[in-house]
Amino acid sequence: MLTAEALHQFDYALINPLVVQARDWDDLPVRALETSPAPARPHRLPQLVDLDALPDERYDDLIDRARRYRKRGALFFSAVMAGKANVDDTAYHLRRQLLQRRPGDRRYHWFRYYDPLVFRHLTWLLTPKQLARLMGPLDQWSWFDVQGRSYTLKRPEITISIDWMELTRAQWSSIDRFAALNRCLRRLATIAPDWPQDATHWQWLDDIMRYAEASFDLSVDDQQCLAERAARHLPDLAIQDLVQRLLNLVTRRFPDVAGRLDRLSDAEWNPLISELKEWT
Repeated sequence: MLTAEALHQFDYALINPLVVQARDWDDLPVRALETSPAPARPHRLPQLVDLDALPDERYDDLIDRARRYRKRGALFFSAVMAGKANVDDTAYHLRRQLLQRRPGDRRYHWFRYYDPLVFRHLTWLLTPKQLARLMGPLDQWSWFDVQGRSYTLKRPEITISIDWMELTRAQWSSIDRFAALNRCLRRLATIAPDWPQDATHWQWLDDIMRYAEASFDLSVDDQQCLAERAARHLPDLAIQDLVQRLLNLVTRRFPDVAGRLDRLSDAEWNPLISELKEWT
């Protein structure tokens, strides 16, 4: 849980204006992470808050704002960060990371690293060198969930000569699945609350969805449904072999299953899961 005392340990914070109303941040010392060409007006772009420019008495007020947003199921701070660079250099670096190119594509694509629901997956998706490039002059990056739990990433101690991410095609494929992956995680939090929600298991779900798409050309909805079933019934982290067997069983029992995995009832799934468990 973030407190005023803990907030003093950080130099900067990020606010997402698509989540936080302007009246709750426009009185703060902020820098819009404005890119060129900008895909949005400055007041709609991520805002870098210079915490060091705030008087001590403002910190309790910021914690109150964060608490109010958390009660609504939203986050006031997308992240809080520590670093030795000044606010101008930090803002310059962070805005450079917002537009990234895909391999073989000269266009720029918006990279929402500032969203904690994206950043949590970057911790397992990116290489240590890429994480060092993303964080640049920042030494520590902390983010939160709506329950108030905090997570922290230390910058890898790697010397870098450029700050360009150089994301691979496989990494972009995972980034494109983040929305579906997060929907899957929200459902699992409800229907399987004991299923571990950590980086290892997030990557496991992404691997299942990647495999289902590449090997069986399943739709995103079917990938998500398959991943949820595997997480609930096959939580031993054995991926491709078990998933392939499960899909083979499904397609044998229901030949027209494509596009309707999410419409199979528990009464239809349970015998398949039981048969698969007998093989393992």
